[in-house]
Parts: sequence; structure tokens; C-alpha cells
Amino acid sequence: MRKSLFVAFLIGVFGGFALAGTLRFGTVQASTGDSGIPKPSVPEFTLELIDSSYDVPPTSSVNPYTGQTETQPGYHVESRTIKLSIKNQPFTPFQVEDENGNSWTVDFQYNIRWKGHFEQDWHEIYHPSDGFARAELESEYTVRSFEGEYSSAEGLKLNYQGLSVTFPPGAQVDFQVEAMIGYVHREISIPVPGSGWIFTGETSDWSSTQTLTISESQTPTSPPVTTPTPTPTPSQEPQQTLQLEAIVGVAIVAIVLGAGLGLLVYLIKRK
Repeated sequence: MRKSLFVAFLIGVFGGFALAGTLRFGTVQASTGDSGIPKPSVPEFTLELIDSSYDVPPTSSVNPYTGQTETQPGYHVESRTIKLSIKNQPFTPFQVEDENGNSWTVDFQYNIRWKGHFEQDWHEIYHPSDGFARAELESEYTVRSFEGEYSSAEGLKLNYQGLSVTFPPGAQVDFQVEAMIGYVHREISIPVPGSGWIFTGETSDWSSTQTLTISESQTPTSPPVTTPTPTPTPSQEPQQTLQLEAIVGVAIVAIVLGAGLGLLVYLIKRK
């Protein structure tokens, strides 16, 4: 009888430790997707409108037919540059293998979208078929700049993929950034020409909105228009989760030990 009770006591103790371990490692595994690719945090970025005007100096050349030296006068070019500086997150590229045995490099990338401040629909600058903005992991920030000619009459003319537009003077433009961890590949089963490119991986929520005003001079970064619910950083969330799991595990073990010792004392006294 005493031996059976002692065995039951040991089973209860080790069961408590096993339960605590399951809670801990289960949470760590749940922090990544089914593909093993982690989900990035919502990115932080700053937004600037920079006066990037420049002067083209005079040039001289020899006319090949007359031998005379001809001079072309210099001129001034008015231009503005929209500059986004995205704060990078710690990441190291790694390899994964898909269900067909193909190997892919998982990388950290960004997507950017914009809209008129009084517009409803967003326009994404990057798409899978064109590739996304690769994170410059060797530095603290990934910088993306969009430069175009500017005039006080017509505004800022831009000609980029997903950003071919003319913003009139005084225009207010909203920007958001999305972080992406994964890889781009083509699904050959899609027969439409020029399509079939897809992104496989994990994406963050879109960042808070920042608004830029197109003007003559440099515009400082405006405060966010919307503020989403703060998301714990990867370094904070696991630490808090592990602390809670440790407390739960200790409590379970203490309950099991207390119950086992109480039962033993009761049986000894009864005997």
C-alpha cells in the first residue's frame, strides 16, 4: 500500500513538471507559422520630403562637321524626393524547402502603399511579379527614395512602379509600410501570361499612417494619423510569456507536492 502511494506521488510530481514544460515549449512553437517562418513586428518608419534640386553645369563639345567648339549653357533642375527610412528588425536569412523539395531563401522584405489623404483606396508600390523592397540588414535603416521633377504650377511628378503619379502643390499623401518574411516564387499552374508570382511567408500588419505635404520646401515628418494597438517586440513577448509559464509551472508542482505530502501524513497517522 505504502509503495503504491509513493509511486502515485512520483507520477504526480513528474506530471506537474511535464505539464509546465508543455506550456512553455508549446508557446515557443506557436510563435512561428506552420511553415516555420516567423511573423515580423509592425515596422516603424520616418517620412520626409527633401529638396533635391541641382544645377547642371555648362558643357562644351566639338562639332564633328565644322570643327567648331559649341557650348551648351547650364541650367537648374527643381526636384523633390520622398524619403522613407524604415527601422530594421533583427533577422538572418535562412533556407526552407517546400512540399516539392525545392529550396528557397527566406528573406526580410518591405512593401509600401500610399493614397491621397482624402481618398479611400490604397495603392501598393511593390507586387510579387516586380519584387519587394529588400531590407538592408547590414545597416540600422532601410531607405527607399522616390525622386521627381517639381514645379510650383504642376507639383511633383513621379514615375516608379506603383507610384507613377503627379502630386499637385499642397497635396497631402498618406503612406504605410508592411514588413514581410518569406520568398517570392512562381506558381506554374497559373496559365495567365505574366502572372503566377506569389509571396510565401509571414507579413506584419500595416504600420500607422504618416502624411506628407507636397510643398516648395522640405516638409518635416508628420505625426501618425492612426495609432494601432501596440504589438510587443519579439524580445519582450517571449520573455513575458516565459515568466508567466514559470509561475504556472511552479504553482502546479507546489500543489502536487502539497497534496502528496498531505496524503502521506494522513495515512501514517491513521496507521
